Amino acid sequence: MTAQVLALVLLAACIHATWNTWLKLSGDRLVVMALMGTGWALFAACWLPFLEPVTVDAWPYLAVSVVVHLAYTLLLVPAYRLVDLSVAYPMIRGTGPVFVTLVSLLALGEAVGLFGWTAVLLITGGVLALGLGGVAGDYRALLFGLLGGALVAGYTVIDGVGARVSGSALTYAAWLFLLTGIPLPVIGVIAHRGDFVRLARPIAARGLIAGAIASTAFAIVIWSLTQAPLGLVAAARETSVVLVAIAGGVLLKEKVNWVAIAVVFVGVVLLRFAGN
Repeated sequence: MTAQVLALVLLAACIHATWNTWLKLSGDRLVVMALMGTGWALFAACWLPFLEPVTVDAWPYLAVSVVVHLAYTLLLVPAYRLVDLSVAYPMIRGTGPVFVTLVSLLALGEAVGLFGWTAVLLITGGVLALGLGGVAGDYRALLFGLLGGALVAGYTVIDGVGARVSGSALTYAAWLFLLTGIPLPVIGVIAHRGDFVRLARPIAARGLIAGAIASTAFAIVIWSLTQAPLGLVAAARETSVVLVAIAGGVLLKEKVNWVAIAVVFVGVVLLRFAGN
């Protein structure tokens, strides 16, 4: 994995951690997601006219990906309400890299080598260890983790293949943000009826900006999926879990497993030597 791709994915992970932390800290998370979805759609609409068209082959991937992304986004709302941030987020994100690496090997023939598998397993193990300490006696965390992990793995593989056949990773990303973003404010308005505007007004600007920033981060990830094996990109992206766990410990006084964090960082170092 080249230093450039790794650095960009790590940057995207930092941005991803920021908006997930803000989502946990926000009052009504469905309203926040509705505002962020609006930000995704507006941001994509601004730059779609300047991008080359997406190929016909990419549309089936986009259609399926939108459904999976919406399911994942809406899953975060109850997950962050019922489970600690430093438990829910690692459990949701932790299993994805292994699944993605296996599927990409079997379906696409992408081999990541010894360094790659070691890095993926270290990052996965470290990420899961961050959340497993809070699972005891709370099966909700395990349920959210397994379902969320399957959704993350699903959209990563779909977007990786879709972006590769699209002719332009950025165009694929823009259409994904537009088509995923539009339904979220509709869902928010339906769920809250007349209270939506009142709830959204105090955080509207932050929500729209967060959506635009999150779009930028995921566009980087989608581009990276066309430049490196899917499993390695998925593993590098999950370093956002470390940042969210640290934020949960510092801002919310939640317990953090610092040994697990160190294991994740060892895995990140190995990513640099994997897949080359």
